[in-house]
Amino acid sequence: MFRSVVKRAVSVTAAITILMTGGLAGTAYGAKDDMDPVSLARELVGSSYSAGQNAPVKGFDASGLVHYVYQTLDYEIPRYMNAQYKMDKPFIESLSDVEPGDIVFFGENGFIDFNGIYMGNNQFAMSSKMMDKVVLRNVNSYKSQFIGARRVLTKADLLRANLILDARKYLGTPYVFGAKYGQTKTFDCSSFVKTVFAQNNIELPRVSRNQALEGKYVTRQNLQVGDLVFFTTKDSGGKIGHVGIYTGDGMMIHTYGEGGVKYSTIESGWWDDHYVTARRLVQ
Repeated sequence: MFRSVVKRAVSVTAAITILMTGGLAGTAYGAKDDMDPVSLARELVGSSYSAGQNAPVKGFDASGLVHYVYQTLDYEIPRYMNAQYKMDKPFIESLSDVEPGDIVFFGENGFIDFNGIYMGNNQFAMSSKMMDKVVLRNVNSYKSQFIGARRVLTKADLLRANLILDARKYLGTPYVFGAKYGQTKTFDCSSFVKTVFAQNNIELPRVSRNQALEGKYVTRQNLQVGDLVFFTTKDSGGKIGHVGIYTGDGMMIHTYGEGGVKYSTIESGWWDDHYVTARRLVQ
């Protein structure tokens, strides 16, 4: 899934607050329906709890949050919790087998009390009545109440989500041009991308110019989460000299200059003006 056609422009203020260090995103290409479920759920952290609701302007109950995230990304799932639990999707019995993007269910005595979206790193997002907002919780704190999960995402979708989760682990890692591949204390743009993709069993060349020959060409209007985006730089002589990983909502995660690994918009400013092409490695 992950809608590849941008249907509507949206504000990314919440994403800036929660997700990134970097510049403001514009609206030329960004839309929430080209994100992945984990990133979209993270953007909604802090939204109000509201019984019976499933929209950001009104708030969410537990199943309303789940419904909104997946419906926004064009996955057809039921609105209410019991139906979400019973839907015809792969059932995950063990908490140790849960993957990012799975819908996790909790309860006791045969009843489902609440659900949420597994975010990776032992966290899940849920709309909490007690906290009156969408929060992140440690899934191990609710281990005794876990009653199963449903896997909505395809293998390709899971891979895209994992690419972004792995990239996020390095936020703030310093930028050093020519950083040695194989260590993670410093990166340049292409060693960062090569490292993240290698952690997901996708081998790439070391240099951005060569990485731009891998996979399948994709237009800017059809970017999906996990696509590689390429740019010229002031030192590249008009040729490709920079690469980042598209994260949806008009943003990429990359490393360049001060601040090291960070989120930046590709919709305005330098990266918008110096965009060259994109390649898709996850089909």
